Amino acid sequence: MDQLRLSIEELIFSFYSEGYFEQGMSLKEAYYPEVEDERLGFLFEIACRSLLAKGVLEFRNRQYRYKEEYRHFIQAMNDASHTVKASTFGEIDEEVSTSFHTTQAGVYAHQTLYDQQVHQIQKLKDDQQAEKQVITFLNIQLSDQRTPVITLQAEEFETLLEQASEAKDEWLSFLNKAEDQELVRAFALDVRARKGKMDSLMKVAYDKNNQPDVESMIFVIPGERHSWLVSGIKENEFRIETAHRDGLRSIF
Repeated sequence: MDQLRLSIEELIFSFYSEGYFEQGMSLKEAYYPEVEDERLGFLFEIACRSLLAKGVLEFRNRQYRYKEEYRHFIQAMNDASHTVKASTFGEIDEEVSTSFHTTQAGVYAHQTLYDQQVHQIQKLKDDQQAEKQVITFLNIQLSDQRTPVITLQAEEFETLLEQASEAKDEWLSFLNKAEDQELVRAFALDVRARKGKMDSLMKVAYDKNNQPDVESMIFVIPGERHSWLVSGIKENEFRIETAHRDGLRSIF
């Protein structure tokens, strides 16, 4: 089995069952901050019966624990060396995301469904499958070659996004420094069409205490003829180029 779907109650129970109490408590506080221990115990009973019906639990050492062939799904949510999170905007401008956890056991895709009430965890074959899912998820058009478009300073980039969000049809003078004016105009038009909204790819690494640290980040802007990658975010120097496979692989 390469995929497991869990309700939020089942996932919280799963963390507690497998000894990941900190993760379980964190989810409990996020989804059920007002629920008292007695009520939480009732929810756990329901979640336990549901997982038993799915055939993923067994009674071991006087408690219900995951069967060996299913434990890796829960371990992947806790034991990743790094995670790549892809985020985009849904039909009503809500953020939708998929995370890719890299562990010793392999790569896992983690997606929330139905307003974050269901968590889907899928074991992938390799990084290449994760890359394909990212391209599909963010609707990226890959160019044949990596073509630089323009480099903007933080203030210039913020001005461009602000203008696009306000639907202002005005050519900004700093865009004239681009060597390929046709390409930079196509980029500016696509930013305006998206009203300044950008998708993103973020790589998070974890230290020995499992604390997250943002290692790198790329913005993605799908366009009419090209998709655009924006890098250099941590240096406050925004380098824009056409989307190319090597640029995407850099985040993995």
